[in-house]
Amino acid sequence: MTQDLQGLSLITELTAADFDMFKTAVRTLLAKTFIIRGIEKERELYDFTIRNGSLFDAWFSCMDAYLVRDESLGVVSFRGGGDIRLRLGREETCALLVARLLYEEKRAELFLTAFPTVSIGDFVDRYNAMTDKKLMKTHQKEIFRRLQSYKVIAFDTSDFADPEGTMILYPSLAMGIDRDGIDELMAQIAHPADAAPKKEDGKNDNP
Repeated sequence: MTQDLQGLSLITELTAADFDMFKTAVRTLLAKTFIIRGIEKERELYDFTIRNGSLFDAWFSCMDAYLVRDESLGVVSFRGGGDIRLRLGREETCALLVARLLYEEKRAELFLTAFPTVSIGDFVDRYNAMTDKKLMKTHQKEIFRRLQSYKVIAFDTSDFADPEGTMILYPSLAMGIDRDGIDELMAQIAHPADAAPKKEDGKNDNP
């Protein structure tokens, strides 16, 4: 444990500006779970977090938590310890799975640092086909708003019911749900009574 905490001494080497950056990065990870390189306003935070990995690892270890970094995806993720999990309803679980599958399909179309996108109408069509149940617009707005708050998707419109609107698929989808996670979500959807839908991504169900 002592060795794990040695990195904390690095905080004394930070300039005032770097210390502010450190605090901003910590708050972002605790509140939103992810820092994503491809989001313009987060690029500096991402680079700072990667560059000061030992300090962040030591700091988060004090709360029995840790960070996961994937530089190929350009994502840093906070993972809480113990039983810190998100509890998702069946419709939210289905929507999350659809977004993850679409990300996998669309990522091959990426150019440079662009994020994959899909129209809201196409997303809803895929959701309806997978669940064999129509996604009601009132539920659709609530689900999209919640998933957006978890920073796995974003939109170019404030009207979440607009079929022509664009849904942006963030690489945090792949960070939060790996191949095993896809299989787990598929099983939960197929047999909802066997397990309560949940996704471990390091924060409480409190956007």
